[in-house]
Amino acid sequence: MKREPLPSIWRRLWHVLLVLLGWAIYFGFWWKVLATRPGIGPLFIVIPIILVAVPTVTLFWIAHNLRLYRARDARRTSPVIPERYERDWVGRPVTADWERVRRARQIVIRWDDSAKRYEPVANGEGTI
Repeated sequence: MKREPLPSIWRRLWHVLLVLLGWAIYFGFWWKVLATRPGIGPLFIVIPIILVAVPTVTLFWIAHNLRLYRARDARRTSPVIPERYERDWVGRPVTADWERVRRARQIVIRWDDSAKRYEPVANGEGTI
């Protein structure tokens, strides 16, 4: 799959300016970090919060995954639905010898206003 080229020179210029602005912000913040010596006052507030928040979130995540793991047997398969096909979408009764239909290579579906029948194809029958 090939990416379509940008439609105009102005749109390309806009993309280049946005990328340059992103790099300028990135290096500007690094310049601010390296040029100033921050006080350690705020660190006494931030570090304890991080030391409590990160392990707390991690433990809740682990507990959540353990609950999912313990419930895995309850949702390992789809619910079993009985294979009854007694009426079609129009409401006609459906008749068939389902074992013969399952084994058949081709089937014919016959219907009228009163019923729908599934039958294995007899020799030469059902070809188009």
